[in-house]
Parts: sequence; structure tokens; C-alpha cells
Amino acid sequence: MFDQNTSFGSQSPLSRQQPLRDNGVNGAAAAAYLGGSALSINTDMNLEQILLELDRLIRTSGITTCALLPPNHDICLRMRQIPLIISQSMTPMQTMLTFVEKVVYMLYKSNTNFAFEAYTGFLQSLFELSSEVEKETLSWIVYANDERKFNAPVMAMMIRHEMIPLEEYDIQLAKAIRKSGEEKVIQYAVDLLGMCLLSPSPITFMEDHALTLAALHEIQDPPSSVSMLMTELKRIVESPYKSIEKNAMDCMEMRMLLAEWARLCQYPVPNQRIFRQLAKKALQLTKDTEGQSFFFRLCTETCIDHFLSFKSLSSSFQKRAIHLIDSYAKLVAYMIRTESRDGDTGKVAVGSRALSVMILLLSQHHETRGMNFNQKAFMRILSSLYAELSKIRNLVVHAGLLEAYSDALYMLQPNNFPGFAFSWLQLISHRTFMPQLLAGNDRQTGWMICEKLMLALLKFLGPLLDRNILEKSTRLFYRGTLRFLVVLLHDFPEFLCEHYMVFVQVIPHSCIQLRNLVLSAFPRIMHLPDPFTPDLNMDRIPEFKQEPLLVKSYIKELNTDFKSAIDKFVQDRNEAFHGLAQQQLITERPDTMGAFVLYIGSKTASSDESIEKLPAIIAYKRLLKVLPPEGCYALLNAIADQLRYPNSHTHFFSQAVLHLFATQPEEMKEQVTRVLLERLIVNRPHPWGLLATFIGLIKSPGFWDHEFIRCAPDIERLFDNVSRYIKRTA
Repeated sequence: MFDQNTSFGSQSPLSRQQPLRDNGVNGAAAAAYLGGSALSINTDMNLEQILLELDRLIRTSGITTCALLPPNHDICLRMRQIPLIISQSMTPMQTMLTFVEKVVYMLYKSNTNFAFEAYTGFLQSLFELSSEVEKETLSWIVYANDERKFNAPVMAMMIRHEMIPLEEYDIQLAKAIRKSGEEKVIQYAVDLLGMCLLSPSPITFMEDHALTLAALHEIQDPPSSVSMLMTELKRIVESPYKSIEKNAMDCMEMRMLLAEWARLCQYPVPNQRIFRQLAKKALQLTKDTEGQSFFFRLCTETCIDHFLSFKSLSSSFQKRAIHLIDSYAKLVAYMIRTESRDGDTGKVAVGSRALSVMILLLSQHHETRGMNFNQKAFMRILSSLYAELSKIRNLVVHAGLLEAYSDALYMLQPNNFPGFAFSWLQLISHRTFMPQLLAGNDRQTGWMICEKLMLALLKFLGPLLDRNILEKSTRLFYRGTLRFLVVLLHDFPEFLCEHYMVFVQVIPHSCIQLRNLVLSAFPRIMHLPDPFTPDLNMDRIPEFKQEPLLVKSYIKELNTDFKSAIDKFVQDRNEAFHGLAQQQLITERPDTMGAFVLYIGSKTASSDESIEKLPAIIAYKRLLKVLPPEGCYALLNAIADQLRYPNSHTHFFSQAVLHLFATQPEEMKEQVTRVLLERLIVNRPHPWGLLATFIGLIKSPGFWDHEFIRCAPDIERLFDNVSRYIKRTA
């Protein structure tokens, strides 16, 4: 379309300012001479006339910006008319190419901001009709060797409309500066960068012009305009850090290093040697730990500022902001690999410093922005950092970085930063994060970290679910937590089996499905017997004699004196214990009830005595007599929490439930039935022990004769449905 070695208007009648109709050539004769048609010539003439009229309207409208242009204005009507005329041409593609050339000419000869904006927007709409025309036009604008295209206001407007491939244009402009060194080219570059970067509403990142800035910096004896531009850019970069002791570190140099790195990351085939050289340069530039922390701060704030500045713009701007974040994460990873001081410990320290800076900046934004806090940028940085750190193959360094990353997530837990809650949940539920912790070489450390993170999640969610009305955000967060737990239940059930007690202690009793999910876990090597088997006898199942593996951290809920009293009661069954137990379980937190029920039950589960003589059963019965209804409900729920997969604890507590139902008064029988039933009427999964115990309960003699089963039509209907469901499943 455009000759790259000639002016863009040389083939256009408009460029010669001699319209076709003024040449004195008859349209039909011209068509015959050119081998075309009269319709084609007439189309070109109509388009030229409309374009001239459009230019007159733009010059005389008095409008300053397209935002003030009414949709029914003559300018808009003319612009909408032109594509229809082009489509009626005998050769629409050639007509479009010719017409776009004229529009480009009009754009470049304009001298008002409204004209720049109007013609650029019009040109963009024409590009949407033909990708070939767009390719031809932009090829000339980016690559042509024509000094008349160096029009800074036009190029700035086209960049604002996202029509220019910035990375490629930066390369070409830097080449032009180095190759020609002409003052006109240099001044054009200075003007363009000033409009893009120094305007009240910047339209690009400094990183988008990395090569151009480098070319301007290399000029020997630069013009005053270049020096002024560089000074102003340096002032802007350094202004947020005036009060910080930087030990003579150059903020502009750091920023340009980040820009150079981001540009290298755009190449499809990365050069590892250059990556290592730049990472080494970054380490040398930062000098010490304080300098390194400052460098991480500058880079992180640059990434966040870019993301937040352009969050409302179109996808291409957002992609560049995201690319900068991903590039920074890769830079941190290469700095870790390149760090040579203090061996593996020094490498881990580099990553820890980057994460610490991230936490501090997130905390600052969370506090200062309040309801306007935007979590997406921080989530992207952390997820990109995790992805890059996971690629480090040194096992010692990788393990140290994984622990540092986990500690960072623990610091950022939702109870500390509620505005970051959804991103935090997404980060801990990453498809490879938990597997690295739970299936890693250091199982003890990994499982302990996972327990901390899970507890942080459930402690935040629990109070939100314990309300009468759930907000939409709470319901979304709850569903995300459920999905996360389902994945853990499927992939790592042993983790839930061993840590179930510390988890259910922080789940509200009202959140039954979440509780059932945790309690439904069973070891993958185990084959569960069918709980609907007639005459199921737990005594004949070998697994019921095996004590389950579980962490004992739940015991910390019992104070030392109370724990010692429990141990003493199991030995001598002193009556004085019951008063102490009542006092502790009424005045202490609800968590104490669960810890007490499991601890005293596990102490007596393997005893050969008859069940009514066991210390745990004696203690449970006494408490059911003296505790208020809320306390009895909590006690029965704590017992139901132990009805899990086949093991000695499930066997004991199942027998305890059936014994309490058989020996307690009618009111307590109703409570026992309620606790089991409300766990079964929610969606699956249901713990195996819960199902087996409830089936045993409804099969007990005289169960269906109790009054509470028929106290109301809805309750009676519920029991009938449950009974039919069990019979049908069996």
C-alpha cells in the first residue's frame, strides 16, 4: 500500500491536492482507459467528496474532544456512511486501501487534538473491517524510512488507541536514533516520550520505551531536550523514595534494568546466558541486603502501580502490566540462582527478602486503600513468584523457598487481611502447592505447614458461617473452601484423617456439610465395609481393633491441671472429678469439650470392661445430667465427631452413642437422635461411622415407638423418608 521509501501521500490525489473531479477527465472515459468501470470511479469520487466534507466538519465544529460528540452529529453520520459506500465498490479491497491512505494523510496534516482523535478513531474503525488494510498501514507507520511520519501528537494518539505494536515500534525508533542521529528524529522521540510518559494521564509504561530511552542515553553531547527529559523521568522515578537512605543507588538505573529484563522475557527463545548476566548485574547493583530489599520494593511497586493505573483500560494494556509482573517474578528466581554468597542459605534469603517486601507492601495498600484495595495485582505477583520458585531444581533451596512462601501465605491469612481473602484461598488451593507440601520429602514439616494454613482458613470462615444471614461473598468463599476440601479428601485423605480433630474444633456446629467432609476421610488403602449390611457386627471387623493415627495437638485445649485430673480419674474414678469437669466445660471455650471427649474416650477405648463401667461413659452420663441443654448438645456433637472410618475410636464412640440412647431419659434420646439425624440430612459425603451408628440406632428395639418421632407431621415425614432411603440403599 505505502512505499516504505517514499512519502505516504505520493500515490493519493489528496496528497497532490488535486481531486479527480478537477482533472477534467470524464469518469466513464477514465474507467475505460484504466480498464475499470464508471461505478468504481464514481465510488472513489463520492468517497473523496465525503472525506473533504468530513475534514471541513472536523475543522469547523468547535468541539475539543470526541467524548463531547453527539452520536447523531454530521461527523458521525459521515463516518458511518463511508464503509457502506466502500462495500458497494466493484473492488472493495483496493478502494479501502486507497481511502485509508487518504485518511492517514488527513491525520498527519491535522493540527488540533480533536482532529487527531477523530481521524485516529475513524482509522481504527476502518481497520476493524479489514485486517489486511490494517497490516499494510501499520507496516508503513512502523517500518517506513520517511521522516514525515515523525509526528509526535499523531503517534501518541495512535498509541492511546492501542493501534501501534509498542515493542516493535520501540525497536525501530531506537534504530532510527542510532542510525541517523538527526536532530529531528531525536526531538521527535523526546516529544513522543514526553506525551506518553509525562502527561497528567500517562498512556504507556517507561518499560514500553526501554530501547528508545537507552538510545537517547547513549547520545554523545545530547541536546538540552534529551537532558531535560532524562532529568524529569529520573525525578519521577526517585520522588517516592526521597526519604529513604539508598546508599548512592540509582533508582533510574534499577528501573531501566527491570525494563531491559522485561523486554528480554518477550523473546520466544530466551538466552539463558544473558538472563544470568542481567541477574548478576542486579545483585551487584543492590550491593547488600538493604539494597536488595530496596530493589525488590522498587520493582514490586512499579509492577503494582502499572497494574492499578491501567486496570480499567483494555486488554492490551493489562497484558503488558501482567507481563511486567511475570518478568519481575522470573528476575527474582534468576537472582536466587545466581546468588553466590552464603551458599544455599544465601539463595533462600534472597527469596525470603522478596516475599517480605511483598507482605509489607500488601499490608500498606490494605490499610491505606481500605474498601478500594485491589487484590489482583498482589495475587498475580505471588502466583508468578510461586511458579518461578517451583522451577528451581536445587532440592535444599527449593525446600527452603517453599517454606518461606508458605510462611508468607500464613502471614497474609484472611483474619489479618480480609480484603485479600479470595486471592489467598486461590493461592493455597493451587494445584501444585498443597501436593508439594503433603507429598514432599519432609512430610512432618509439610503437614505441619498445611495444618497451619487450613486452620487459618477455617478460623476465618467459621464466624462468617455462624450468622443468620450469609452475604453473597461469604457463600462464594464457602463454596471455594468446599471445593478445596473435596480435592484434599480425594488426593490426601490421610492428612484429613490425622488432623481432623484440630479442624472440627474450629468449624461451627451449624456448618454440618463442611464438618462431614473432614470426618469422611479414610485411608486410601482401606476398603470400607458396607454400613447397610444386615447384622453388621463391628467386633468382627479387624480394623475396629486398630487405633487411628492422629496428631495430639488438640490436647493443648485442656489445661495442665484438667488433663492431670482426667488421667487420675481414669485410674481411680474419684467422684470429685465430676465437679471439676463440670466447672471446666462450662467456663472454658467450646473447643475444650471436644478435646475432653476424645481424650478421655481414647484413654478407655481399648478397655475390656463392660461399656457402662468405663470411666469415659461414666463421665459422659454425669455431664448429661448436670449440663444445660446447650452443653449437652455440644457434648453429643463432640461424641458424633468421632464416628469416622473403621478404627478403635469409631467402635468405642458408636457403642457409646447406642448405650447413651438406651439408658438416658426420653428427652436425651431425642437429643441423641437429633445430633445424628441433622448430620445425615445434608448433602453427601457422610462419615461411615455416622451411617453405621444411625442404622444401628433405628434398628434398636422400640425406636419407632418414641413420641419425638411423631411429634409433628414434618418430623414424622422426615423419619419415614430416612427409613425408606436406608432400606432402598441397603
